[in-house]
Amino acid sequence: MKIQINLGSLLLGKAFQEQLTREPETFQVMATKDIQDSDDFQPDFIVMDVHTLKRKMPVPQPHSKIILIDYGLSEEDIASLLLSYKIDGVIATTTDLTLFKKALNAISAGQIWIDNSKIKALVQHVECTKDPSLDESLSKKEREIIIYVSQGLTNREIASALCNSEQTVKTHISSIFRKLKVSRRSQLVPMAIKLRIANAV
Repeated sequence: MKIQINLGSLLLGKAFQEQLTREPETFQVMATKDIQDSDDFQPDFIVMDVHTLKRKMPVPQPHSKIILIDYGLSEEDIASLLLSYKIDGVIATTTDLTLFKKALNAISAGQIWIDNSKIKALVQHVECTKDPSLDESLSKKEREIIIYVSQGLTNREIASALCNSEQTVKTHISSIFRKLKVSRRSQLVPMAIKLRIANAV
């Protein structure tokens, strides 16, 4: 398996590379500062952190799977990142080599891997919006706005994406808050996950 490590800190990336190259028969590993540094190295997996993921650098090979290293992100942050980026796995820094290999095999087989502790928290996080009548009360525009909010977009960015005024977006968000009985933007993440799952079915 070829693994490219692209973390915000090259020093951390090199340390991770050193850990993985103790298994030379299993992994070919390269730590780089930028994804473009590896023209001749076509990775099966690219390990990134939130800093490198948010740089929105293009992935060199369409078949490369993206793995996010979790430095202690909240469930809301992870849910938002899963909604915003094509992530194939989320792995904690405490993951041992045996579990890391298991995760790579699962991701290679087309599954999404998230550590057990995080998946339980995410499921509980989504459970809080189980009331089906809430879904029905939302307009199509409000559903779109919920997904944009969960991706971390500002009102101005949402207005631009929807070709609306910023005031219209604020009005929609107030309506969404009232209907869902929430008071913070981060509380919309579970509903965004539900909407994404519903749209994918």
